Amino acid sequence: MPNVLTTDNAVLKPTGRKDIIAGNKPLGFIAGTVAGFTSFVAHAGGPPYQAYTLPQNLEKRVYAGTAVIFFFVVNFVKILPYALLGQLDRTNLTISLILMPLAPIGVFIGVALVKRINHETFYRIIYVLIFAVGLKLLWDGLI
Repeated sequence: MPNVLTTDNAVLKPTGRKDIIAGNKPLGFIAGTVAGFTSFVAHAGGPPYQAYTLPQNLEKRVYAGTAVIFFFVVNFVKILPYALLGQLDRTNLTISLILMPLAPIGVFIGVALVKRINHETFYRIIYVLIFAVGLKLLWDGLI
């Protein structure tokens, strides 16, 4: 079967018009750079990232996994500059350590939701949430 990715327990079928964006490395580089920069400056890397990935209509687990990996790398890269800028102090590191045990719970809930929600509902939720985030960012910019 062409254009089918297999995993140990499922078949992942590409469903969107990935031919428009997927092979566009310059656009991916620009979107990734803008997402990284806006994540560093304002913790707002989601919109540029999603502007590139949403039109690809990736299978929901591929989409979620790609987002996790992308933002893990972005956040890891931010550690040194934040440290050099004096942004990592005892208070926020203590809060991070206190909240760290909640991370696996969030991961478990996220994995369970992605498994249970169908592809169309998943993308509807993503579009509604990114619209809400966009409105919030516009509001913050105006205030």
